[in-house]
Amino acid sequence: MTFSVEAVGIGKGEALPPPTLQPSPLFPPLEYKPVPLLTGEEVEYMLALKQELRGAMKNLPYFIKPSAPKKGKKV
Repeated sequence: MTFSVEAVGIGKGEALPPPTLQPSPLFPPLEYKPVPLLTGEEVEYMLALKQELRGAMKNLPYFIKPSAPKKGKKV
């Protein structure tokens, strides 16, 4: 069995790439840092209103309940 280095994109006389001594990173580096979450009394009030609205929507007669729970999701 023969092996041709030209088949993998390395020409004659070119140096081989250096060996990799560590694994590649799991995620690419971030270009922009995430914005910190807003905190304060006003934000907490809006969150409480949102949760109350979502709860009220679930109690309406038009809300369709799922027939079976989703697989892999624990309630």
